[in-house]
Amino acid sequence: EADQVQHIDVVFDGADQIDSQKYVIKGGGGALLRENILFSLAKKVVVMADKTKFVKNFTRTVPVEIHPLARNSVAKSIKKLGGDVEIRSLDRGYPFFTENGNIILDCDFGTIKNPKVLTQKIKQTTGVLESGIFLRKPDVIYKAKEYGKFDIL
Repeated sequence: EADQVQHIDVVFDGADQIDSQKYVIKGGGGALLRENILFSLAKKVVVMADKTKFVKNFTRTVPVEIHPLARNSVAKSIKKLGGDVEIRSLDRGYPFFTENGNIILDCDFGTIKNPKVLTQKIKQTTGVLESGIFLRKPDVIYKAKEYGKFDIL
């Protein structure tokens, strides 16, 4: 468990999307708070992704982990930032809860040209625990290509 260590030498992880500035969107699986904690503890972060995950500007939804009591107020704040908000749900329509008992909002901002500023604004909102745009850039990125080849960025 992360609370049992003071640092981690290396974290290896994937990404949902990587932009041209090497910012990463993570959290498609719903563990963005935990993943960001691991990133912060690591001396070195290595991200691996196939070539389809690389974009000039982010275009996918941004997961935002929030406290359940803040659902309506955070959704309202996200809309003021220009995002369309959808509560992540299970097959039967029930909200998806993280391992920490929180809710994920999937927020569509269209094309994101300044992820750092957007993330800072999102995280200033009361009730937001984490944004899926990770501000700690990976130290190394492996970009998988066809036939087992890859580039190191």
